[in-house]
Amino acid sequence: MTFRQCLACGSDRLRPIADLGLTPVLNGVMFDDRGAARSASLGRLDLAGCLDCGHAVNVAFDPALIDYDAEYDNSLHFSPTFQAYADDLAARLVDTYDLRGGVVVEIGSGKGDFLESITKLTGGTGIGYDPSTMPDREIPGVTLVSDYYRPGQDVEPYDLLVCRHVLEHLEDPAAILRSLRAAAPPDAVHYFEVPAAEFDFGPTGMWDFIYPHVSYFSADSLHALMRRCGFEVVASGRSFSDQYAWVEVRAGSTEPAAVDPADHLALLADFADRHHEHVTRWRDDIARHGARTVLWGAGSKGVSFLNAVDPEGRLTVVDLNPRKWERYLPGSGHRVIAPNDLPGQQVTTVLITNPAYEREITGHLGELGVPAEVVAV
Repeated sequence: MTFRQCLACGSDRLRPIADLGLTPVLNGVMFDDRGAARSASLGRLDLAGCLDCGHAVNVAFDPALIDYDAEYDNSLHFSPTFQAYADDLAARLVDTYDLRGGVVVEIGSGKGDFLESITKLTGGTGIGYDPSTMPDREIPGVTLVSDYYRPGQDVEPYDLLVCRHVLEHLEDPAAILRSLRAAAPPDAVHYFEVPAAEFDFGPTGMWDFIYPHVSYFSADSLHALMRRCGFEVVASGRSFSDQYAWVEVRAGSTEPAAVDPADHLALLADFADRHHEHVTRWRDDIARHGARTVLWGAGSKGVSFLNAVDPEGRLTVVDLNPRKWERYLPGSGHRVIAPNDLPGQQVTTVLITNPAYEREITGHLGELGVPAEVVAV
């Protein structure tokens, strides 16, 4: 598939940003065998930006390559830092919109972690849709549907609908939004959250460019998409160290608003050169010091970084998620170990791809007695 129109505002004025080459199609799938991991399916990342709203899209995305199932694991809730963020978000939504006793629907509920957090606070019920749900997981008051939500599908009446880190995965996000708008209960609130393109394309981003992400939303392009699909934005902002953009919307009648994406387009314009410089720098650094260096974090950013700068799989990789231990990452084939396996390995440097976790990881290393320097890449 080649996109010729902006997925946010519908404009046909797309300009090339960067061709980042081939990358694993499913960065959240682990392998039991290194050979199989290194033979994982690859897809091309060829980014273009919309001259009218600043939205960015992978114009080479092919939805036929994507197949989410229970093996797909992008859960971040093993991190205390992320769990605290999710808990604070749940509490804010419950208090702001008086959701106690209410019904929460989540599209893209993963393993059900956020639904579990928010329904504990509401005392009500929740329904989650996600093909990667673990079929044997049971959460009191929550029904987990092991399937996609599809446009036109009936959804249970709800007080809050949550859709976090889903819109960027869709080849037609407007279709699902228009379907939800047509069936939205009166006064229901909808919370949408996506990675913030302002962070991803900025100096501390760089590594959140992964094949499952079709879209990269700026604040302007996220608002443009919501208005285009008949939603009124009642609140919006950035969260999680400015890495996420969010909107809270209700069904309404709104006119498209003019935006000036000049500043964001300037950020996109030199991204290819900056990305190339980062990759070259870290390839050289790992070639010199890789024997005593580890990467902490086997999530999407980690997989992106490793496939770009250490495709031979030389670095050791650590992660808190026990479902990833002693398994291998797609593409590069890195083996993942538990933090408790680090002592005794003479590690001097721990690389992290997400600065939001620096304090947590530094503290964990101290508890393990590993006197390594933590460096955000």
